Amino acid sequence: MNGRTRFGSVVPAAFPLALAVALLAGCRSAPVPVAVAPPPASAVPAAVPTPDAECERELSAARAALAEREAALREAEERQAELRVRLLEQAAEAHSQGEHAAALQAQLDDAVVEVVRAKAKLRSLESRAEAASTMAEAEAALKALDPAARREQVEKAEELLRMSAEEFEKENYGGALFLAGQAKGHLRAAEARPAADRELLPGEVVLAAPLELHVTTGANLREGPGQEFRVLTTLSRDTAVTAVSRKGRWVQVRDGRGTTGWVFEALLEVR
Repeated sequence: MNGRTRFGSVVPAAFPLALAVALLAGCRSAPVPVAVAPPPASAVPAAVPTPDAECERELSAARAALAEREAALREAEERQAELRVRLLEQAAEAHSQGEHAAALQAQLDDAVVEVVRAKAKLRSLESRAEAASTMAEAEAALKALDPAARREQVEKAEELLRMSAEEFEKENYGGALFLAGQAKGHLRAAEARPAADRELLPGEVVLAAPLELHVTTGANLREGPGQEFRVLTTLSRDTAVTAVSRKGRWVQVRDGRGTTGWVFEALLEVR
């Protein structure tokens, strides 16, 4: 079948098919622009820790923690030693006060008996002079006493001196002499401690009063507060010593022969 144009010319029937093929071929040959994404930027690889470096960091952290714990432990031990020495001091003080109380009661009883006996004795010029001298010595010792002396002993001595003066006024010279002697004994007990005859070490603390202790086991008496100091002598178990000062965990003591040195606090107990 033949096709016609509007002008009346004849078009072959296969022409439309050829035209379609030609247009399709032209579309295939023409380049079509395609949006292409830029290549991704190359990422910098993260540094991966080596096993040795990781172990070293963990080891350093463990060492730091261990050092911190060791420092805390040393501080706790020093604090414990200080508290233990203070406890020993308080225990010895309480024990001493108990003994003093019993001794005071016995002294008062003796004083009463002595006063009664003195009333029956003849008064003589010699006993009067002796009583007056002893009273004067006690009063002088009271005035020269260190302000840090034990107050309870001072008050007892003052009371005994007043009683002595009253008996002296009654011409009871024997009783006055006895009471003045008792007052002098209390004044000796009231002395706080002898003045240090040397310069104290850094950190050394003088005890408020001498402590009567004993060695719990064999202990070295050292020249200074530490194991690096020379050993002066060895104290056997149950050796009685008197503590006068402390430094850290070391206590300065004096034995019965008068030798002074330092002993580790854990080796000492109150007598």
